[in-house]
Amino acid sequence: MSHSPLEYLQHILDETNYLINKSQGLNHSQFVQDETLKRAFVRSIEIIGEATKQVPADLREKYPHI
Repeated sequence: MSHSPLEYLQHILDETNYLINKSQGLNHSQFVQDETLKRAFVRSIEIIGEATKQVPADLREKYPHI
Protein backbone atom coordinates (compact mmCIF):
# COMPACT_ATOMS: atom_id res chain seq x y z
CA MET A 1 0.00 0.00 0.00
CA SER A 2 1.39 3.35 -1.05
CA HIS A 3 0.92 6.43 1.08
CA SER A 4 0.91 10.05 -0.01
CA PRO A 5 3.89 12.29 0.80
CA LEU A 6 1.66 14.15 3.23
CA GLU A 7 1.02 10.94 5.18
CA TYR A 8 4.76 10.29 5.47
CA LEU A 9 5.33 13.86 6.61
CA GLN A 10 2.60 13.39 9.21
CA HIS A 11 4.36 10.25 10.50
CA ILE A 12 7.56 12.26 10.85
CA LEU A 13 5.75 15.05 12.69
CA ASP A 14 3.90 12.64 14.98
CA GLU A 15 7.07 10.82 15.99
CA THR A 16 9.00 14.05 16.45
CA ASN A 17 6.26 15.39 18.72
CA TYR A 18 6.30 12.13 20.68
CA LEU A 19 10.06 12.40 21.22
CA ILE A 20 9.80 16.03 22.30
CA ASN A 21 6.90 15.39 24.67
CA LYS A 22 8.46 12.33 26.30
CA SER A 23 11.83 14.02 26.77
CA GLN A 24 10.46 17.11 28.53
CA GLY A 25 11.76 17.21 32.09
CA LEU A 26 13.73 14.01 31.58
CA ASN A 27 17.40 13.95 32.50
CA HIS A 28 20.04 11.67 31.04
CA SER A 29 20.09 9.35 34.05
CA GLN A 30 16.32 8.86 33.97
CA PHE A 31 16.43 8.11 30.27
CA VAL A 32 19.30 5.62 30.53
CA GLN A 33 17.56 3.72 33.32
CA ASP A 34 14.25 3.37 31.46
CA GLU A 35 14.65 0.48 29.00
CA THR A 36 11.10 0.80 27.68
CA LEU A 37 11.52 4.49 26.94
CA LYS A 38 14.87 3.90 25.23
CA ARG A 39 13.30 1.27 22.99
CA ALA A 40 10.38 3.59 22.23
CA PHE A 41 12.81 6.35 21.23
CA VAL A 42 14.74 3.99 18.98
CA ARG A 43 11.50 2.89 17.32
CA SER A 44 10.39 6.50 16.79
CA ILE A 45 13.73 7.31 15.17
CA GLU A 46 13.37 4.24 12.94
CA ILE A 47 9.89 5.37 11.88
CA ILE A 48 11.21 8.86 11.10
CA GLY A 49 14.02 7.37 9.02
CA GLU A 50 11.73 5.05 7.09
CA ALA A 51 9.19 7.80 6.46
CA THR A 52 11.93 10.16 5.31
CA LYS A 53 13.07 7.64 2.70
CA GLN A 54 9.53 7.54 1.30
CA VAL A 55 9.21 11.30 0.82
CA PRO A 56 9.84 11.92 -2.90
CA ALA A 57 13.30 13.27 -3.76
CA ASP A 58 11.88 16.34 -5.51
CA LEU A 59 9.98 17.29 -2.36
CA ARG A 60 13.07 16.77 -0.18
CA GLU A 61 15.10 18.93 -2.58
CA LYS A 62 12.47 21.65 -2.68
CA TYR A 63 12.18 21.72 1.14
CA PRO A 64 15.58 20.59 2.48
CA HIS A 65 14.83 21.88 5.99
CA ILE A 66 12.15 19.21 6.46
